[in-house]
Amino acid sequence: MDCAIFGLIVADLIAEPMNVRTPPPPGGLHLINSITLTTGGNVCNTGVAMAKLGMKVAAAGLVGRDVLGAAVIEGLRQANVDTSAVFTTDRAQTSATVVAVEPGGERCFFHTPGATPMLDAAAFRQCFPVFRQCAFVQVGYFGLLPGLTGDLPQVLAELRAAAPNTKIALDTVNPPASWELLEPILPHLDIFAPSRTEAMALTGEKTPGAMVAVFRKHMKSGLIGIKLDAEGCYLDDGVRGEFIPAFKIDCIDTTGAGDTWYGGLLTGLRRGMPMAKAGRFANRVAADCCTALGASAGVRGYDDTLSRI
Repeated sequence: MDCAIFGLIVADLIAEPMNVRTPPPPGGLHLINSITLTTGGNVCNTGVAMAKLGMKVAAAGLVGRDVLGAAVIEGLRQANVDTSAVFTTDRAQTSATVVAVEPGGERCFFHTPGATPMLDAAAFRQCFPVFRQCAFVQVGYFGLLPGLTGDLPQVLAELRAAAPNTKIALDTVNPPASWELLEPILPHLDIFAPSRTEAMALTGEKTPGAMVAVFRKHMKSGLIGIKLDAEGCYLDDGVRGEFIPAFKIDCIDTTGAGDTWYGGLLTGLRRGMPMAKAGRFANRVAADCCTALGASAGVRGYDDTLSRI
C-alpha cells in the first residue's frame, strides 16, 4: 500500500454559485446552478486524488451509521480507495459540511463535526494493521482532532516502533491547533506542510524561510513545506529551501486544493521524484483540482499530470 490517510471523513454538500455576502431576505429564495453531495475532508480529498494518480490508498477514520456515511464510503470505494479501516458508529452523525462556492471560486464552510471528535488514540491504534502496510501515513487535520491531538506524540512513537519504514505526514487546517500542542508532535514527523496562513498563526513569522526555521528547531529531519496558494509552494528538505511557482489557470472552485496538493506531493515522493519536481507535480495537481467543482473532480491521471509539469 502506498499511503493511508487518517482523520476527517466528511460529506460535502457543495452549492454554487452562492453569494453569502448578500443572502436572500428572510423567507426569500435565490436559485443557484447546482447542489452536489460529494466526499470531503483530508481522508477523502487526499485519498481520492492519490487514487486517481494511480496510487494504492487506504482511508482510515470514522463515519456515522447513516445515509451520509454510506454515501461517503461508497464514493471512496468507487474511487478505488480501500475502506477496510473506515469504521462506523451510531453515537454521532457523519461529519458534514455545506460548501458555499462564491462567484469566482472562493468558498466558505458551514460544518458539523459529527463523529470526528470521537477519533482518539484507541481509534488510531485500531488502524495500525493497515498503517503497517503503507509507505506513508498522513494524519489530518491538526486543529480538528480534539480527541487525538494531545496523544499524537505517543501514538506516533508507537507507530514508528511498529512500522519503522513508514513515513508520517501531518496535515493542518485554518485555524490550526496551538503551537504548544504542535511542538511535541514535530519530532515524530517526516513531512509537515501547512499553508502560509496556518504557518503564520503557528510561528508568528511572515516569510516561508523564517517559518520553516521555527519548525526545523523541533523537526530536525524530513521535508517541511509551506503552501502559498496561487503563488505555489516553498519546500525545504533540511539541506536547502526552494520556491516552486504555481500554474496559471481559470479557477472554478478552490475546494480541496490544499489536500490535493498534499496528495500530489506524496505521490511524487512515492514515485521517487526529487524535492523540486515533487513540488511542481503537487502544484499541477492542485491547479487541476481548481478547474472543476468539488475537491477531486479536476484531478487527472498520473501520466497526464506528469506530462504537463
